[in-house]
Amino acid sequence: MALDEQQIAELKARACADIDARAADLIAASHDIHAHPETNYEERYAHDRLTRMIDEAGYGVTRGAYNIDTAFQTNVGSRGLNVSVLCEYDALPGIGHACGHNIIAAAGLGAGLALAGIA
Repeated sequence: MALDEQQIAELKARACADIDARAADLIAASHDIHAHPETNYEERYAHDRLTRMIDEAGYGVTRGAYNIDTAFQTNVGSRGLNVSVLCEYDALPGIGHACGHNIIAAAGLGAGLALAGIA
């Protein structure tokens, strides 16, 4: 499906408006994940926080995707265009979220939800 420049600009504006509308919740999620650091494959709190937000947005979410307890996947739309958003949300052992994965998780969630809204 080919889109012209005006259609692309309209979709971009809608996605940006969606992210702006969710900004406070996304920032709160980032701070919450930062306050609860978990190392890789142990990110149950972050997993639950992120998947709950997807549920609350009205999108289905598959928990435990790819045979990994802390992974999840959401599929939205069927127009033939595919976009994947991959995020990390683990912390560094003994350090916490100095790696910024809490920010990456919230940014990825915002991008995914915004794209789902225009799917």
